[in-house]
Amino acid sequence: MATPAEPDAVQWVRYDRLMLVWLRGAIDPQHAPVLERVRTVAGRDDRVVLDLTAVTFFGATALNFLSALVDHVYKPVIISGLPDFIREVLTRTGLNGMVSLPVR
Repeated sequence: MATPAEPDAVQWVRYDRLMLVWLRGAIDPQHAPVLERVRTVAGRDDRVVLDLTAVTFFGATALNFLSALVDHVYKPVIISGLPDFIREVLTRTGLNGMVSLPVR
């Protein structure tokens, strides 16, 4: 039996073509519906900032979300608070070239 997704694992606010998104904990398939909602709420001309500081697991669900988000908005998605293990995942998948990563 699947456990419900943590309610605060995905939060966002959108205001005047700026969308801030915070992900926390393990981003897994249970979060897919709310991540899809975030993607559809993002306007094509929005500047999207994605804070990954508190993410503990970043697998296929998170990668699919990020890839779909990158395809949806016209401007590069800005990644904030990037743990080393996520930087490695983005580098291995090639998504690092499609987003704006923080400088080390």
